[in-house]
Amino acid sequence: METNTRLHILLQKYLIGEIDLKDQDELFDLIQNELSNKVLLDSIEADLNTAEETNTLLPPQIAEDIIVNILKSEPAVNNIINLNKTKISLLKQLAIAACILGIISVSYLGFNYYKTPQNNFATIIPHNIEYNINKSKKVETVLLSDGTQVFLEPGSILHFDKQFKGNNREVYLEGEAFFKVKKNPNKPFLVYYNNIVTKVLGTSFRVGTNKQNGQLVVEVSTGKVQVSENLKLSKSATTITPVIITPNQKVSYDKTIRRFETTIVSHPVLVLNNEEPEILDPHALLFDQQKLSNVFSQLEKFYKIEITVENAALYNCVFTGDISHLDLFSALKIITITTNADYEVNGTKILIKGKGCN
Repeated sequence: METNTRLHILLQKYLIGEIDLKDQDELFDLIQNELSNKVLLDSIEADLNTAEETNTLLPPQIAEDIIVNILKSEPAVNNIINLNKTKISLLKQLAIAACILGIISVSYLGFNYYKTPQNNFATIIPHNIEYNINKSKKVETVLLSDGTQVFLEPGSILHFDKQFKGNNREVYLEGEAFFKVKKNPNKPFLVYYNNIVTKVLGTSFRVGTNKQNGQLVVEVSTGKVQVSENLKLSKSATTITPVIITPNQKVSYDKTIRRFETTIVSHPVLVLNNEEPEILDPHALLFDQQKLSNVFSQLEKFYKIEITVENAALYNCVFTGDISHLDLFSALKIITITTNADYEVNGTKILIKGKGCN
């Protein structure tokens, strides 16, 4: 493999904390090689440009404190920065240190860095399969041999078989991606992502990490998926029960307490069947003195989300209005305001609360 490409792969693995000790040693060897320094700086330059556009860099005084701590912790970093300190600014020194030591967040919200990998996910990825790295700043489409489409986020890596063999179609994801899986009931599609495995027959869903709390997240757009713990990484003799989620539902996995939590996605989409989203009839969500029982029935049909009422008298209330141009939660807000009610999300259901109408 070309040295530059290998360096980029190892840098990405280190950044997200998914590199084993062997690859980590290789990374430091490559970085300390004079020929690789330009590649390293070019990669960091691109990352810095993106960071500057989104204003995510730390103030210089805070950056300097971080660098001092990093240099005290890892001599190898000091050597690398010394090679180039006449060429790069303080913030670029910080960026190099971040790439090497894995500073996860360089923002006003705070920072953390790790001298050792958070898990050994990289060790379970087969070495004899293909991979695709999205080096651009835009989502990249990867077409797999079975017809599955993977929309790979910037900086993410997808490992896959050129031709799927055996009883399953298995891929390994580092980063984040949206999948549109080609249906094949005889050959399930498995996405390995850190501590979880997502199993489907044919559907569309997103896999990634919640940047606020670090939890692993799977969101379903169409179809049905099963999410379970990754037994290849489990250190426990017991496993928690897998969960099944359907359109407009998501599951979060907290690896510190080993728990799945299911709820509704932040932005539910219209889904008229389990295969593909369809175009909404412009009159389908236009109501004229319709009882809420009929209104909620229509919303359930289009969003595949169960809507329940706290008080059966709510079904007697009537609603007039056009909500076809609104998202689900905006529509519910208008409906409940006009009927003197309220709503809340309870797991994967929506509960309507109020006194109702006679």
